[in-house]
Amino acid sequence: MKKYFAMAAAALALVACDKNNDDLGIDNTKDTPITILSAGVAELTTRAIIEGQLIGAVDENATMSVFVTGGSDAKYNANNVTWIHDGTDWRAESPTLFEGTNSNQEICALSPYREDATLEDGVTITADGVTDYLVAASTPVTSNSVSLTMTHALTKLVLQPTFGNEVTNTNIAKVEVGGMYASGKLNISNNTWSELSEANSKLEMDNKEVLVIPMSGCTSFPIVITMEDDRVFKTNINCPVISSEDAEVTVYGLAAGTQYTISLQIGQDKVTLGEITAASWGTPVDGGDLETE
Repeated sequence: MKKYFAMAAAALALVACDKNNDDLGIDNTKDTPITILSAGVAELTTRAIIEGQLIGAVDENATMSVFVTGGSDAKYNANNVTWIHDGTDWRAESPTLFEGTNSNQEICALSPYREDATLEDGVTITADGVTDYLVAASTPVTSNSVSLTMTHALTKLVLQPTFGNEVTNTNIAKVEVGGMYASGKLNISNNTWSELSEANSKLEMDNKEVLVIPMSGCTSFPIVITMEDDRVFKTNINCPVISSEDAEVTVYGLAAGTQYTISLQIGQDKVTLGEITAASWGTPVDGGDLETE
């Protein structure tokens, strides 16, 4: 009985101590490890081809490159620390401490983890049409528990073909999109691109889907459709407006974090263009997670 009384008294003492610290304005979270509560686990994987579709596959080993800046000491900063999702929680390879209520710390992240990622130079992305990179741009660290809002750094193109009544063979063998960037440098802290290659690369769609590096100032790009009976159709797709500050400045292109659906009709000897429509690719929900398609 004395043992239980002693334990209860100790617990009351801790509560009283915490209350006194609160009354004194002492921050009990200072120098505690930063934890990441959520970051859109289902979207934080290299995109996988499952039953012909590019989808965000749930992976118990989802990874991130995490950076923390603005701390007054090394223990308050992180330079490309690996965070791994174990199926339940996010775990850091090495802890980073929260500096307290007056913290000037900021956090940003890239998924999947890249060993060569830096804040100074960003990370070079080579377009392969499949790998889905997500970024959480720099945001203030206001407590020792953080929820990251991840967004797609790339652009998703989806082909939605229909066929004329005269077409008997509707099987598509291959779809290629041209005029794309082969590579570029992604700035992790603000989710912007630089050092883009010349826009003359071809990427092949997988089951009428492909991921591309965003483009600004692009008015159109070519698309080539090869049918199983060896018929080849070529056409140009007009890029939509991605920003329009005023009547005199209109920018066309393909925006990051956006899914574009390309509608067209394939006839016996020609392609009739429909339209290209844009939609948000993944919707942020409470806690910073992203809903999957």
